[in-house]
This record gives sequence, structure tokens and C-alpha cells, in this order.
Amino acid sequence: MKMTFKVILVGGLLVFFAVVSVVVFAPVALWNPPQTTVAIERSLEQLLGRELFYGNGCNYCHTQYVRDIDNGMGPTSQGGDYVFDNPMILGSERTGPDLSYIGRKRSQQWEIDHLIDPRKYSPMSIMPSFSFLTDAQAHAISEYLFSLGDRAAAERMIISPAPYLQSRPTTMSAGIQSTDPNAPPQGWPTFKDSGLYEGKQIFTSRCLTCHGCAGNGLGSYGGTLIVTPANFKVDPFRSMPDDQWFWHVSEGVQGSVMPPWKESLTPAQRWNVIRYVQEVYAHPIERDPNEGDPPAEYQKTNPLPNDAANLDAGKRIWTRECMVCHGDAATGMGPYRAGVEPVPPDFSQHADYVPYVDADYFWRISEGVPWTAMPTWKLQYSETQRWQLVHYIRSMFTQTEKQPPQPAKGKDFDFTTIIKQMRAPVTVSFEAGKAQFLALCVTCHGPAGDGTGPDGAYLDPKPADLRKLPSQVNAGQFSAGTVEGGLLARINSGVQITAMPAWSEFLMEADRWNDVSFVRGAFIDGSAKMERSVMGDGSVPLQYVRTDPGIFESEIATIVPADGKPLYEKWCATCHGADGLGKGPGTRTLVSGSPAAFPKGMSNPYMFYRIREGVPNTMMYGFRPVLTETEVWDLTAYLTGLTGGKWGG
Repeated sequence: MKMTFKVILVGGLLVFFAVVSVVVFAPVALWNPPQTTVAIERSLEQLLGRELFYGNGCNYCHTQYVRDIDNGMGPTSQGGDYVFDNPMILGSERTGPDLSYIGRKRSQQWEIDHLIDPRKYSPMSIMPSFSFLTDAQAHAISEYLFSLGDRAAAERMIISPAPYLQSRPTTMSAGIQSTDPNAPPQGWPTFKDSGLYEGKQIFTSRCLTCHGCAGNGLGSYGGTLIVTPANFKVDPFRSMPDDQWFWHVSEGVQGSVMPPWKESLTPAQRWNVIRYVQEVYAHPIERDPNEGDPPAEYQKTNPLPNDAANLDAGKRIWTRECMVCHGDAATGMGPYRAGVEPVPPDFSQHADYVPYVDADYFWRISEGVPWTAMPTWKLQYSETQRWQLVHYIRSMFTQTEKQPPQPAKGKDFDFTTIIKQMRAPVTVSFEAGKAQFLALCVTCHGPAGDGTGPDGAYLDPKPADLRKLPSQVNAGQFSAGTVEGGLLARINSGVQITAMPAWSEFLMEADRWNDVSFVRGAFIDGSAKMERSVMGDGSVPLQYVRTDPGIFESEIATIVPADGKPLYEKWCATCHGADGLGKGPGTRTLVSGSPAAFPKGMSNPYMFYRIREGVPNTMMYGFRPVLTETEVWDLTAYLTGLTGGKWGG
């Protein structure tokens, strides 16, 4: 056929209409996907809001379409989501967040306020203000946005993408184990057969520095991160399905430093570490570890001398890694111990450790303990460092090893001149130091600083009596420096051949300076004079006005005055005296003095308030961090009787 102009024109038109038919008309005629629960017929106001949304160009920045590769916007979009949208406008560019599932995630008033002033809720937003809209128009847009998605205000919208959906562990226990008590030991053998030993090793070497050996996201590196690592002890992790665990471990977590472990771990290894985290942290149960005896390769004697240098090195490791679960006095009550099962051992029970030799400690430190959160420290610390830790534990806590000679008087504080000459910054906080002293120091030094804390009673040497600090200052033991610098040096490095932790391994410098402020004010210069404490006229802050023991008992727990007595003896009697008249034994020679006698007729809300919040600028602690609400009420009830009142009268 001769290619004339007429032929070219007609042919071009035929091709054009054919393409239009295939691209435009055929989909309209043939597209009939099944309606999903996301699709709804919209009201007239919602339709108006849709027109305003697109008419004002909101779709230029906001899409309404979730693809398979989008791991942070909601379930993947289906054709049936849009059966009532005509024309279908899915948006062009994701400058702003995708809005496919925005409905019910925020209130309509939030959406209206955000339209009028985007920076009110998103200070860095580049979205223009739509304040020119009428109230009716803004409300219509909010109605439209409120209709988007599956109409579920779900806490967890993001589900595992297709490759991970319904994933299940590929490795399980090697077989059924006998529960017959006469059967072979089931500690290490079953632990290894289950794959959890490999999971423990992977967690120790790759996860521990962020998530911590207590699994609460407070590892030694986690504190440097903007996004705090996951705390496996709480939801959503306690109830998170297996496929989401596998997805997050495999792909990492967007917006965080959580790596995509699929790049270096096999599926079996990923499942083993997931199951270890689930069993030990997310939903632990109490098991008998049934450790057995150290294997032949660990039958060794400590090759290091038990001297001050090795004890100091072991102390630093203990403070940095072990204290969070075992506690600074090794009684098993560390600050992150909650939720750890089996519970950490109490090394103060000396009779339990008489049979233990070097190998017993070195083996457990190196390999961990089966069915527990005790890490495999051989993956993090050298053999020398583990032996140093053995010396420290045996000398300071189980006391199954003779300590080296104590340093000559005045030589145990041989710190650098630079630290000893430092002065406290102006930002130090006496109150912050007091709260920290209560949380970390009172268990050894006691509330009055007299060295009679409950966890320090078994230690040798005993915890320092801080009431003697003024005489040490006057005797020149803080010479060649400032008082603040001398205190900071002791807090930083601990005290040689004692269990005093090296707090620079755990506390930020600002926290250590706050401790200095409290110790100086309470035990050296007496600026926290307790006799100056005015308990007040009985008034309480507004948040305590409606505290009522009757309501507490009807809805929470029974208040038992007798249960308050041991609490009073533990926390209060050393300063206030057994009779509540002050002059407690811990305040003898204390430069801060002794508290005045308790006033009679104090109201229940007032006593409750003072016990929880303390008294500013005095040594009266706020016990909210260490006492439960029930314990505070029990203590309040006991104080009522101690001050001449009748509980419930």
C-alpha cells in the first residue's frame, strides 16, 4: 500500500484509538476487583472533602497507595480498596507521609488544626497553611481523611510483608527429653539441642551492646543512639507474632541502627537468636539450669596474681556489665534485674559457694548459664579479663579467696592530680544527686551514710561511713586538690580492694557530679541541715489532694499497718529513730543533724506525699523510685500509729 498522507492519518488515528481503548476504556469496562473492607461509599461531605483534597493539590505530596516494598505505611493496597473512587487519583510524590490508612489514627480536630497551622504539630513541616479554608471546608477534608483506611484505630498497623508473612521457626528441639529425675542431666545438653545456646552466642556477640544483657534496650552502646533499642520485656514484643520477629531481625528496623541480619546470619541462626530472646526476655519462665560441672577445658586455676591492679580491672568489668543484674553488692538485686528468670544469684550466701573453685567461676563467666540470661562473656572479653573478674567476685563477694593486703593509709586514693583539683560545675543538682544516692548507694552506705545499708552488711571491707568524711577532710586526706575533686575521684574509680564500684563505668559525668553535690551537702559541709527541715503546714500539691486510702483499698489492695513496720525500720528508723522522735542512730556525728520529731495529727495525704516526694534541700529522700504505692500506704498507716493516731479512725 502506498503511504499517502491519507493512509498515514487514518492509520495513526486507528492506532491512537486502539491505545486509548486498551489503556482507558478496556480497564473501565473490565476492571471489577472484589470490594475490600477498606472501600466504602462516601457521604456527601466526604465526597466534598475529597474534591477539596485534590483540588488544593494535596495529592502532589501525599499518596494513597501502599506497595509491596513499602515497609512502613500499612498493609499493601488492593484494587478493591478503590472501587468507589472515580476518578482514581493515587497521588504523585511522597514528599509527605502516605495517607492510605490515616483514618482514625488521629482525631478530626487534629487534622483540622494541622491544616490551618501545620507547624503546630510538626515543627519541621514544609506543608503550606490552608488557613484560607472555611470551617466547613476544613471539616469536610477531615471527614474525608477520617474515612481512609480500614477504620481501625490499631496500635500496630504494620504487618510483615509478603516474604515474611506467616514465617515460622525452622529449627526446634532435637527431640523429646525425659522428665524422669533419674535421666541424664538436662541442663546443657537440652539447651544446646534446642538451638538456644547458639542463640545466646549470637545475642552476646551481636545484640548485647545495644539491647543489654537484661534485654531492656539499655546496653552500653544503646545510650548513644537517638532511637532507643527495643525493650524485649514489654509489649509489643511480649505478644509480637513470630513472623514479625523474623521480619525485623532479617531486614532491620527503618530509622534505627538495627542491622539487616539476613546479610550475615542464616535463617536458622536468625530463628535461634529470636527464640533465645523470646524465651529469656519476652516471656521467660523459671527453669532449673542444671549446670553440671565445668568441662575438662575449663579445669584451670587462676593464673593471675590477686593484687590491687587485677581487682580494679575486674571491678570495672563488674560495674560496666554485671552490676545491672547482680547488683553492686552482688545480692542479685541489680537495677535491671526485674523480669529476669531464673533470678541472678545472691553471692552473699557464702555457704553456697564454699565448694566453688576458680574453674567454677571462670566456666560460668565464659560460657554463661543454660536457660538463663547470663551471657557468653568469652565472646566479649579476653581470658585475662575473665580471670580478673573471677578474682574480684571471689575476693569481694563470695569471699572464698583471700584478699591482697590493704593499701597503706592514704595510698588508696592515689588518683590523678587533674581530677583531684577539679571543681564542681554550676549545673550540679543536689536533689538529683540525692535521688541517685537513694537508687544506687543507700543499699550499701545506708540512708544516713553510716555504712549500714542492708546489702553492705556482709561486705569486707565494710562500706565507708560517710559521716567520717569531715574528719578525713580536716586530716588532709583530700590534700593537693579540692573537696569536690577528691569526691569525684573516689566515685569515678571506686576505692581499691573494696566493693565500691567504679561508677565512671556506668554513670555519666553529670550524674557523678550530682552525687558529689549530695555527698558534700549531706556529709561534709552540712548544708542539708535536717533540723532546718520545716515539714510545712500540712498542705499538699494539687496532684496529691485526692489521694484517699479508702479508694485505694476498695480498688487496689488492702493497707496493712504492720507491713509498714519493716519498711520503717529499713528506710526511716536510722534517721527518725524507732519512736519517730528523731535522733536516730545513723545521725550521730552527722553534720546534717537529726530530723525533728514527727508532728502529731499529720493527714494521710500529707504523709503519703512526703514519703513519696521527700523534703527538698534536706536528706529526706523521695522514696517514689524504690517503694510501690502499696508500700507507701503501708508506711503511712504505720506512721499514723507511731505519731499517736489510729489508722482508720
